[in-house]
Amino acid sequence: MKQFHTRYNIRFKEICIRSVKTNIVITSLISIFCLSLWSCKDFLDIDPPKNRLITKSVFNTGETANAAVLNIYSAMGNPYESATTFSIAALAGLSADELNTFAGTEAISQVHVNDITPAGAATNTIWNNAYLHIFKANAVIEGCSASTNLISEVKQQLIGEGQFIRAFWYFYLINLYGDVPLALSTEYTTNRQLLREKKATVYGQIISDLLAAQANLSENYVGFNGTSITQERVRPNKSAATALLARVYLFTEQYSKAEEQATTIISKSATYSLASLDSVFLKNNKEAIWQLMVTSPNDVNTSEGFGFILTSPPNISSLNNSNTISSNLLGVFDIQDSRKEHWINTYTDASVTPNVEYSFPAKYKVKTGSEVTEYSTILRLGEQYLIRAEARAQQNDIANAVADLDEIRGRAGLPSINATHPNIQKAALLNAILVERQLELFTEWGHRWLDIKRTKLIDEVMTHAALEKGATWDTRKQLWPIPPAEIQNKLNQNLSYN
Repeated sequence: MKQFHTRYNIRFKEICIRSVKTNIVITSLISIFCLSLWSCKDFLDIDPPKNRLITKSVFNTGETANAAVLNIYSAMGNPYESATTFSIAALAGLSADELNTFAGTEAISQVHVNDITPAGAATNTIWNNAYLHIFKANAVIEGCSASTNLISEVKQQLIGEGQFIRAFWYFYLINLYGDVPLALSTEYTTNRQLLREKKATVYGQIISDLLAAQANLSENYVGFNGTSITQERVRPNKSAATALLARVYLFTEQYSKAEEQATTIISKSATYSLASLDSVFLKNNKEAIWQLMVTSPNDVNTSEGFGFILTSPPNISSLNNSNTISSNLLGVFDIQDSRKEHWINTYTDASVTPNVEYSFPAKYKVKTGSEVTEYSTILRLGEQYLIRAEARAQQNDIANAVADLDEIRGRAGLPSINATHPNIQKAALLNAILVERQLELFTEWGHRWLDIKRTKLIDEVMTHAALEKGATWDTRKQLWPIPPAEIQNKLNQNLSYN
């Protein structure tokens, strides 16, 4: 039996070999995995699957039910998929003031100058694949809830993971696209009739899912079978649901609840602690709350390392290897800030005179390599300190907010706010926290793009950023366009894209 730390694709092959005598299980498992082939088809208009009844048997055994869940994480971490850790980081970073692009493709350059044409938009695949992940999560929730064969511990864990995944992707959908259809089942006749729900309604469902996930998920990190304890942090546990809930409460301005949830994580010092700058993105480090492992191809550690690290001049033909750090972002780093040295690297093109230097995100150090040392980090403790700092500042708890902010600044080698600005006021502190979020969380899952929108600073920030981009900012472009296929499905388009 392979240990859980081996890659999912190896583990899945073992299951198939052991299950070869049970045709219905094999057929069912394949049908769930074949959902990934639907990524180019409108999720809200999926035809009734011919093998609908057969797929229920996937949830008859713990092995096949767990494999269905792991398939979602595999798709999210695959560097050749859309809606992965890299593609959202890159597209949101280009939309904001973090990244420049050398890609010559019109779809990518449109994202960078915030002037996206809905037809053929690079952002359309994020919508499509987010809903695909939600569909799979709904299938897991429904299948496990109806199963009479799964042991209760496995059933509860898998339902919790389904609830967490659904909440995670709806959080990104509403923050990237605004009001969105709220699909809570796999019933195609219902889903194809859904219209856009108000953001507040979707947030209500997200919170409901995360509270349920907290109750269902294990305190521990579980292995492949959903019950055994492992050191691998690649399946969400109760703390992952708590961390995401802290973020959601911050975004919905429920500051006391955001503080409470973040404190729950920060207090678990035996499990979570801030890591050194060069260790934050290593696999299973103590700062990581939830990570993803790449299952294929075998020589890639993370989609971020594969997509951001430059070993040659920027690519002009795709999103991968085409992005550099903007001068806007480079200019924000203090000379004492160690994150610039540890998390940004430079490729020098010596083939031209004068030589040209390209600064790129280097939080992940491995572009390719068979030895796995890094996992894509989705949720981490550093963000929780910043969430709690902002939540406390909003509640006028200035001293404790400063203490949280200084934890992050101290790791970066910066002087403490407590020492340099002992009498800092609320407005200045909130601005300092936002700057710290910009420097700490750059190119991680679109934090900057989401932050400047929720704090209502987007017009100020993007008007300035447009100068570097050679563009003109339009406040109506802070939401990405709904894919045209969905407009044909009776959804109304976001403003300025009609």
